[in-house]
Parts: sequence; C-alpha cells; structure tokens
Amino acid sequence: MAKVIKGQKGGGGKQRTPIEAPDSIQSISKAKLLIALGEGEFAGGLDGTNIYLDDTPIANTDGSLNFAGVKWEFRPGTQSQEYIQGIPAAENEIRINTELKSDHPWIRAVSNTKLSAVRLRFGWPQLQRQKDNGDTVGYRIEYAIDVATDGGAYKEVLKAAIDGKTTTLYERSYRIDLPSATTGWQIRVRRLTPNSSSNRIADKMLVQAITEVIDAKLRYPNTALLYVEFDSKQFPDIPRISCKPKGRIIRVPSNYDPVNRIYSGIWDGTFKWAHSDNPAWIFYDILLSDMFGLGNRINSTLISEAELYRIAQYCDQPVPDGRGGSGKEPRFTCNVYIQSRNEAWTVLHDFASIFRGMTYWGQNQLVALADMPRDMDYIFNQSNVINGKFVYSASSERTRYTTAMVSWSDPDNHYADAIEPVYENSLVRRYGINQTEITAIGCTRQSEANRRGRWILLTNSEDDTVSFSVGLEGQIPLPGHIIGVANRNRAGRIIGGRISAVSERNITLDRVADVKTGDRLLINLPSGASQARTVQAVSGKVVTVTTPYSETPAVESGWAIDANDLFVQQFRVTSVRDKGDNTFEISAVYHDPDKYERIDTGARIDERPISVIPPGVQAPPKNISISSYSTKSQGLAVTTLRVTWDATENAIAYEAEWRRDNGNWISARRTSALGFEVDNIYAGRYQVRVRAINASEISSVWANAPETQLNGKEGNPPVPLNFRTTPIVFGITIDWNFDNDTSDTQHTEIQYSKTNNGSDLMLLADVPYPQRTYTMQGLAAGVAFYFRARLVDKTGNQSPWTEFVRGESSSDASWIVAAAGDKFLSTDAGKALQSQINDNSEAALENAAARDADIKRWMKENGDRKAEIVEVREVQVSDQQSLARYQQQVSSQFENANSSVLNIKESVSKLNESTAKDINQVKAEINDNTNKISLAKGLIQENKNAIANTDKALSEYQTQTSAQFKDQKAMIETKATTVFDQKGDGSAIYTIKAGIKYNGKEYDAGMVIGSEVKNGKVTTNIGFNAENFTFMNPVNGKLVPFMTAKNSQLFIRDAFIENGSITNAKIANVIQSNNYVAGISGWKIDKNGNVEFVNIKARGEINAISGTLRNVIIEKDCKINGTLDAANITGDVIKVYTLQPGSRVIIEPAQFDRVVLVPIVQADGFTKGTQNSAKIFLNGKQVVGAVAIPIGSSIHDGTIPGYASGSDVLPRNTKGELYYESKYFMVTVMVFKK
Repeated sequence: MAKVIKGQKGGGGKQRTPIEAPDSIQSISKAKLLIALGEGEFAGGLDGTNIYLDDTPIANTDGSLNFAGVKWEFRPGTQSQEYIQGIPAAENEIRINTELKSDHPWIRAVSNTKLSAVRLRFGWPQLQRQKDNGDTVGYRIEYAIDVATDGGAYKEVLKAAIDGKTTTLYERSYRIDLPSATTGWQIRVRRLTPNSSSNRIADKMLVQAITEVIDAKLRYPNTALLYVEFDSKQFPDIPRISCKPKGRIIRVPSNYDPVNRIYSGIWDGTFKWAHSDNPAWIFYDILLSDMFGLGNRINSTLISEAELYRIAQYCDQPVPDGRGGSGKEPRFTCNVYIQSRNEAWTVLHDFASIFRGMTYWGQNQLVALADMPRDMDYIFNQSNVINGKFVYSASSERTRYTTAMVSWSDPDNHYADAIEPVYENSLVRRYGINQTEITAIGCTRQSEANRRGRWILLTNSEDDTVSFSVGLEGQIPLPGHIIGVANRNRAGRIIGGRISAVSERNITLDRVADVKTGDRLLINLPSGASQARTVQAVSGKVVTVTTPYSETPAVESGWAIDANDLFVQQFRVTSVRDKGDNTFEISAVYHDPDKYERIDTGARIDERPISVIPPGVQAPPKNISISSYSTKSQGLAVTTLRVTWDATENAIAYEAEWRRDNGNWISARRTSALGFEVDNIYAGRYQVRVRAINASEISSVWANAPETQLNGKEGNPPVPLNFRTTPIVFGITIDWNFDNDTSDTQHTEIQYSKTNNGSDLMLLADVPYPQRTYTMQGLAAGVAFYFRARLVDKTGNQSPWTEFVRGESSSDASWIVAAAGDKFLSTDAGKALQSQINDNSEAALENAAARDADIKRWMKENGDRKAEIVEVREVQVSDQQSLARYQQQVSSQFENANSSVLNIKESVSKLNESTAKDINQVKAEINDNTNKISLAKGLIQENKNAIANTDKALSEYQTQTSAQFKDQKAMIETKATTVFDQKGDGSAIYTIKAGIKYNGKEYDAGMVIGSEVKNGKVTTNIGFNAENFTFMNPVNGKLVPFMTAKNSQLFIRDAFIENGSITNAKIANVIQSNNYVAGISGWKIDKNGNVEFVNIKARGEINAISGTLRNVIIEKDCKINGTLDAANITGDVIKVYTLQPGSRVIIEPAQFDRVVLVPIVQADGFTKGTQNSAKIFLNGKQVVGAVAIPIGSSIHDGTIPGYASGSDVLPRNTKGELYYESKYFMVTVMVFKK
C-alpha cells in the first residue's frame, strides 16, 4: 500500500503583539499604635465589634471582618499584666543575602536565649513568567518557616505565598515570636514551590536578612492599654482609633451585685472591687483614688458612706424606660470618659449632678445628698422661730424655665452629642417659651436625658424660698435636709406649737389645735429627728396617737399637724448661717415631694393643699352630655364618642376624664374647647367628668355627666390565637398569634399557675405588642405550669382569657445531660479535669534552683563516683523588693546511678505583692551506659506556693509522683488551688490525676472537686474522667460491684427511685407495681407482651385479640370489620317498631334528636257501605293519616284504598309515645338519629 503525504498552504494573517501585565505587588508598611485607655484596671469586654477604625468596627457581629489583617491586643491595667510584644523593641539586623532553593532549605541557629522574636526579610529581584504566546504575567511562590526549640522537632509557624508580578526588588518581612528555650532555636525556611529551570520564568527568592528582636517588655502596670497594628494599603492616613470597653473596676459594697443591681441583706460597711456604672459609687471611687482623685487628702472615714449607700440604691431603682409597655431601666447610670483635669470641687459637683446631688463639707465630713424622696428631718413653726417671722420670696418670671434642651451622648452614633427636647405644657401655657440648655454628664440614654430635663423644669418651677432665724436648733438641719414649716398665717389654721406634757401615747399641746382623727402629729424628738404618728383621738389640748414615738418626746418640743386637706409645707435647706450670737439663719427652697413620680412615670398628681385660705372659687362646667356617631372607614362602621359641655365663667381651660363599664379613668387632652371625641370605641356604659381651670390655675370640683349606654364595637379585643407552649432545657417557651383586628393592642398579659382551675394565679409578664413569644427560664427539669393569656389595647380594654395551656420544661435526658456537661466543662473545675498532667515540673524546679548566692558545699569525688551536699542562703533588700531564699541539696552518683534530695524555700515581698514558696524533690535515676540518656527514673515532688497582691490572693499545693523507664512514664498528681481576686471572682479546686505515657500517647483518669464564683454567681462541681467507673461493696470478704459506668452507659444492680423520669426504658423480664396480686390489685407487664391492669383507664390506640368489656362507653366513631352480635342496641341505629291497630308503643329518651318515619300506612273498606281511615300519632300529634276513597255517589257503592307516608322529629332527651288508630292492617314505624 502506497503512503502519501498531503498538505496545503497556510493562509495569511496579522501578527499578534505580546502583552506585558503591569506590576501587581508592592512593598507594604505597617502602623503600630499603643494607646493608653485610662488609669487603673478596666473590666474590658473588648472584641473586634467594639474597636473602631474611623468609626467602622474591625469585625461584625456575624464574625465577618471589615478590615483584613488588623491585629489588636488589650491589657486591662492590672499590676501584673503582661507586656505587648513588639512595642517597643531592641533589634539587631544580620544580613544574609542568600538565594532560597526548593531542594535546599535555609537554616540558622540562634543561641541568644534572651531574644523575644526574630524578623526574617525576604526579597524577590524579579517575579514574572512569559507565556507561550509571548505575554508576560505574574508568578506564585509558596514558602514556609519552621522553628525547632532546644534541639527538638521542627514546628511550622508560618506558611505563606507571594502571587503577582514585579520587575523591581520586592521585599517582605515576617516577625516570628520565639517560645521559651534553654539552649536556643533552629530557624528553617523552606521554599515549597520548586525552582524553575526555564529562562522564561524569573522566580529567584532571597533570604536577605534576619533581625534579632528583644522586646522592651514594658507592662505599663495600672494602665489599660490597646495595641492596634495594620498595613498602610488599607488607609491613606492614620485612622482615628476608638473603642467601647467596660471602664474602671471601682469600689462597691460587699453585698452589692452590680450586674443585677441587687443589694443583699444588711451591708457590713466593707467594699469589694467590681465594674459598675452606678454614679454614686463612681463618685466615691473618684474621692478615694490617689491616682486622679482626692485619695491623698481624704480617706473613707471623712466620707458619709451611709448616705452614698442610700443614693446608690435610689440610682439603681428601676423606672419606666419611656418606650411603652412594661420595660424598666435603672434611674441613673454614669458612662463618662475623663480626658482632662479640673478643679476638684468642680469635678465633684459635676459628678454629683448626675444623681441630682449636692456636695458640701460639714461636721468634719464630705457629704453628698441627692434630690430624692426623704422624710421631713425637722419642723419649725412660730413657736421656735425668732419673732415667729418667716420671710418668703420668689424669683422673677424670666427664670421660670418651660422648655429644656438636654445634651446627651448617643451610643448608636458613636457617642456623638444628641439633643433631647423637654417641655412642660402647663408651664408653657403660663409663662410661654423660656428655654434652658443643659449638658447631661455621663448620660447615654435618651430616656434618662428626658428625666433630667423634666427634673430641671419641675424643680425650677417651684422656686419659692423661705428664710428665718432660730436659736441653737439651727445646728440640727444641714444643707440638703427637708424641713417642715407650719406657718399658721399661711395655712389659715393652728397647725404648730410646743408640747406641754407627755404621758405615753397622750400628748398635751400648748393650745387647742385644728386636728382631727386620722391626721398626723409630727414632733421634734430629743435625738434631733422629726417623727409622725397617726392621731387616734382628740380631747381639747390632749391628742392621743395610735403608736408611741420611738423616743419619749421632751416637753417644749415643737409639733405640727399634717392632714390630707392641709399639708405641712416642705422646704429643702440650702444654707445655715451662724450669726455669731447663738442664733442661726436658715434659708430653704420649696420642696415638692410628689415631683418624683411625675418625673419617673409621668404620673398626674394633684397639688398638695398648703393653705385653707380661700384663693377664689372656680365654678364647675354644666350640661355635660355624652353621645356618639358612626362613620365608614374602609367599608367598616367606626363609632366615635362625643362629649360636650357649656362654657364656664372665668375658665380658660378644661380637664376631662372618661371610663367604660366602671374601668379606670382615662384622661383626655387638656383643652380650651367645649368638648372632645374618642374614636373607635367599644359598646358599653360610659361615664365622663370635667373640671374647669381659671387663669390662676385654680380648678373646680369635678362635674359628672349621667352614665350613658353607647353602641360600638361589640365585645372586647379578640383573644390571642393558637396559644401554645414548647419545652426547652430548664425552661418553657410560650408562643401565640394575633387576629387581624389587633392593631390597637398595647400588650399581651400572661398568667400562670400550678393548676388549671384558676387558683393561685400569678402574673408572668406583660409582653409588648407585637411580640408574640416569651421564654420562662430557670426551671428544674419536668416542671409543669398552666398558662393563659389575654390582649390589652391602648385604651385599657381587655380580651377574654384563652383556655389554660399546659407547659412543661424539658425532661429529655439527652438534652439535659449535654447541656449540663457543656456547662461543667466551661467552669474552672471542668477545665482542670481536662488539662494534662504537667511533666515538665522537674525542669522548672532545676531552673529555680540555679542561683548565685552564699553557697556552702561539701563534696567528695572519685571518678564517676561523687557525693555532695550543697547549701545556699540568699538575702536581698532593694528599693524594689525584699527577698530571702534557702536551698539545700543532697546528691550522690555512682557511675551510671545517681540520686538527689532537693529543698527550696523562698520568700519575696514587693510594694503590692508577696509570695512564698516551699519546694521538695526526691529523685533516683539510672542512665544508659552509652549515651548517658535516662534509662530509669523515679521522682517525687511537693510544691507549696502562696501569692498575695492588690489584684488577687492565691494558694496552691501540689504533689507529683512519677516513674519512667525509657520513653514510658507513669504519673500521679494531686493539686489543691484556692484563689480570689479583687473583682469578687474566686475558686477552690482540688484534682487527683493518674496517667501514663505509653508509646508517645498519654492516657489519664482523674477527679475534680471545685467551688467557684464568677460575676456573683456561685457553682459547685464534682467531676470524674475515666473509661471505666465502678462502685464496689464488700460482701462476705469480697468486693462486689453494684454500679458501673462504661461506654457512656450506666449499669446498676439494684436501685430504688422515689421519683424518676425515663425517656426510653428496656425491661428484660417483668415490670410490675409493688401491690400486684393477680386478678385483685396492681398491674404487671412482661417481656412476652402480656399485660394486666386490675382497674384500667386507657387512652390512645388499643389493639387486642380477645377479652371482655363491661360498662363501656364509646364516645366517637366505631368501625366493626367483622360480625356484630348484639343482644340489644340502643342509640344511633335504626329501631323498627310494629304496631297493631289501636296499639301504643313507648320510645325511650336518647341524647340526640331522632326521626320517626312511617314508610306507608293503608286505609281500606272491605265491604260496601263501610269507610276506613288509618292514622299514627306521636305524643298526641298526628304524623300521618290515610283515608279510603268512596266509589260512586254513595258510600254504599264501595271504596278505593288510601295510602300515605310521613315523618316527624323527636327532640333529644324526650320520651315518645306512638299510637296507631286503625281497624285493619299492621304498620311498621322506623326511628333513627337525625
């Protein structure tokens, strides 16, 4: 066969021009910033989500990063905090300039054990690749860095790659932190990408230099630090760095839980260290701080701690959060960052303003008082005031502020200043717009800013002042105290004077007073306090009180009468001036004790009457009428309540209230109009009351309208839908849904009880709308409650309650065991149980023993045989510490065998720390003859350690016994550790561990007993770790196991359980009740499926092959696939009755309606001249009737038979009587369920 080569000429084409990619990699600079956040220890709480670069967090809450490659570290500011690596450092660069080959790693030994790190600098003169088409692109090289410590194995510490193109030298550096070492390290650099042999690839990689780094290791004790590191490619300039940590740990009372804001029991006057935003304790911390406060000038004995304790409790009290519903928040918090210094008195004044306080020096103490509810400290009247003269004054109208612009720090806008406008309608109407501007120091909540502004307006609106002169009694009330002024000239009654005589509960006054039963008699007691008691009886000047005073009042003491229709006017003392002649001048400003509820809750409280002198009378409104009208809204009828009244003389405004079906009064808006309306009302009985107000803000009495029935939306708000519960571990989740017409719902009210009969019901929660789930937590496993719920709308209308729904916390053992296990392993005790036995303690001990000091040595030596006793004594005293150390070692060696006994005692005291150590070691060892490596070794160690400093106290006792033969090792370790720190966290943990190291793998068993407290929560734990866990019991001299745990299963030979919950149970033979007697009592189930219950009540599906049922009721459908043989059936079946002419039949009652059916009845005449009819009656009422039809004109001509059928209904629970009226034929009647 001939072979032929074929081909053809190629076509012409345009030549392609190769493309060279631009350089894509450049050298990168890094910025390192160390920021001092503040003095003292911080609580911390920093993570990537609350550290910001130019107001952008480093990380998001979902874990994603906004800035790649950013490193940060935080130090809380403790005395013993660790230094931050790399800031600053001493560096020594050594040039290498060696090419790194893939088949020949670069290795360098580093012997300077003082190094903290090394920095490797790599370089690439060129990095590019030319493709087959002539294009020049980038290239990728992978490489790794390994470190070997003290001659050990290499560990990879970095794996990286360069991927890109460069035509000029590109450099890159890496810092490698070095672990602790005794002899040094080996640094190895490996090129993972093979070197190319092609001349079209430029991939030369150089190890240019290695830099030895020794960190300065500046710890900056007692200064909180933030270190941030980032590269320059992400920012054109250094960004603004900010963070949001928890601030300083401060002094708080020992019985105070700052997280839950709870004061437990009686305070013993001691303090602990914890983080808190309570402004009173921050104020106290600033006073005592010697770093930035007044701690170097005053101590705690010069501060009124008891008053600060009361103020702190007032700050922590929950008040409405102003967001609707039942949300609460603490009244005052303080979140402030002090960045500059100022006059001490100015700083204290600013911080006291946070809790509405004042500060002054009095009675050799620095006193802080807050404007908060307080009883009257002392009372004054004409009898104990010089000349009986009270001088009143008030400020001008220009200083009556009506609106306030409060500046506060908004945390949602990076704590930028925000403005909260506050105004009081009543003040605006009276004085117009008169604005003040204030800065709410330390305020980070809009609701608190509103309360601060409202306090300014309400306090400033009542600025009446009083001044008067008294004798030595002027030394009793101090600035900030509340005094009562019983001035009869202003009150219009005799409400004050002095006591003439005292006889137990009978107080004789110096005059007949205007007092009645139920009023309150205030008396200044000998201790200087004022006290009130309720009046029980009055007889002339003698007033009898219900309860004796805590002290027997002294004759000539001042008294005052406080009544519901005439209150003693209260004032807050602003100054007490010594006039130098045993008299004092007291100045005070009006105090309104009801303003606190107005500020915190917005409550509307009537003014307390302080005078009965008629100020003028305002007539009430007349002709108040209630009506309604309907309109269409989106196709639905909407009913509106309308209230009107006639104009009242001298009235400039009206206040009105309404209610439905005797509910709570609901206020309408204050208006100058003559009526108001309420949309979308429910049907019911409506009441309205209105009062008029004149220009002097004098109100009339309430005028009431006649009660009126109005139509509207029927019923009440709809009931919650699908109200249900779901079990969770140690809790119950409650869910529900809302109907369509629930847009005006305010909240869902949930109640719970242990029973479903409505007894002992308790409120669980008011859940704000539209939230539709609630979780009840903190329950034991298998705890059940019954729940019900209803809706409450914005006008106070309530829906009906749902049916009771049963809820039970989970009793699933798998869930609970898993959750309990996870919680245990997260505790200090659980972590101790998981930790491995420390087998490096011998090396640590030998390092501790290597000292240069006063040494005494006794030794004899003969070749490889040596006996030695070494005794070391060391004593040091410097400006940093005092140290005493004693060391003794007894050792011997005979060729390859050696043994030693070592004892070290050490005591060190520093400025804020003391430590003590006592270490003992016994060791015996035999070395291999050839390489001097240990062949067999036995070791016993005992270590006692105690540390106490300003941060914590720690004590530790540890023993370790070990035996080693070549690489195999057995160890037993016991360890007892107790610790407590200044934050109130502490633990006591005891562990026992036994372990072996076999063929390079470690195995251990252990036990831990621990108690710990963290953040005020105490937990106690006992844990075991073993593959097999067995309890034994001695029986006849032998140990017999009665309980074993193996492979996550528990085996018990015999057990008694009082109350247990079992998810799944496998019974091998028989399970029965303890009172089982066959056929008589109890129950029994065996493994063959035989069941006997003497008195059975069964629910669900029953599958049986035989049996006998007696007195059984089947309430729902029943299907019989076979044949039913019944002696008698009553109920939902067809019953057939046969009636003879003239007979009657009784139908017994049934629980349902039945149809009585007559299929056919016939009437006939058998002979000429006769005519017949047939009728059937049910309870006297004819159901059907048939009549024969005559033939011809006369009945004598014959008849045609007549036929008829019919039916009727026999109602439920009704007995029926059938009567058949006929002469011929029987008839059939059927009765069946309708």
